[in-house]
Amino acid sequence: MRQGSWGLRETGRQQRRRRIAFLMRVLIYVLVVCGVAWFSYSEGRRISESRIENLESQVTQLRITTDDAVEAAIEAESSEQELRAAVDTRESALRDEAAAWQQRYESEVPHGEAAVLWTQVTERLEQGISVERLGETIALVEEERSCDAAEPTKRIVVKTEFHDDTVSAASFADGRISVTGSGETATDENGYPAAWFDPAKPVSLVFATIGGGSETVEGALPVYHNVLLGSDQYRFAVSEGPPDFAIVTVERCDYP
Repeated sequence: MRQGSWGLRETGRQQRRRRIAFLMRVLIYVLVVCGVAWFSYSEGRRISESRIENLESQVTQLRITTDDAVEAAIEAESSEQELRAAVDTRESALRDEAAAWQQRYESEVPHGEAAVLWTQVTERLEQGISVERLGETIALVEEERSCDAAEPTKRIVVKTEFHDDTVSAASFADGRISVTGSGETATDENGYPAAWFDPAKPVSLVFATIGGGSETVEGALPVYHNVLLGSDQYRFAVSEGPPDFAIVTVERCDYP
């Protein structure tokens, strides 16, 4: 009986030991699992916090960059508006200056008949005539002119290539002025050259004065030209005459 009771007690102790060992293993396993879970949680939290901080930093940097871009755009728009205003101001100033110069040009630069007169005055000045002399002459000019009756009409042969040797001149002002002319050969109805000049084409007229001076005038008939001799002005008119001829008339007027 004693041996049997001892065996039973030994078996109960072994069972308790096994249960305790099992519980210890379970406890250790639970502790290990909890430790791993806690470590994973802590590491995950650390990684999450680091990621969140990184994202918040990126968001902050993006906000700063956006704010800088907005400020730059505002400054650029302001600069563009200032530049446009400056361009508009400059353009307006240039237009005003151009208008002022245009007005000055129209008021100071001769036009039409005044321009022709200005050209003649400039030519006389370049020829050495003094401003005083021109001023005195202009002061003597009057609207009404004193002229003599026209001298007798004369005619001249307008030379062509078929009569180059022909000399035909009309003298006026007591022989102090002579007029000669030349032109292009006319054609007959068959298109052959004729013996006279073509009055429909320009002619060349030479007004020679005593002493060797001469002036050549070219143009279609009738041709008008003035010749000045001292205080006398001779006003010529050359028109078409009979075939081969041109009619020359002249009147003398006081000058100026």
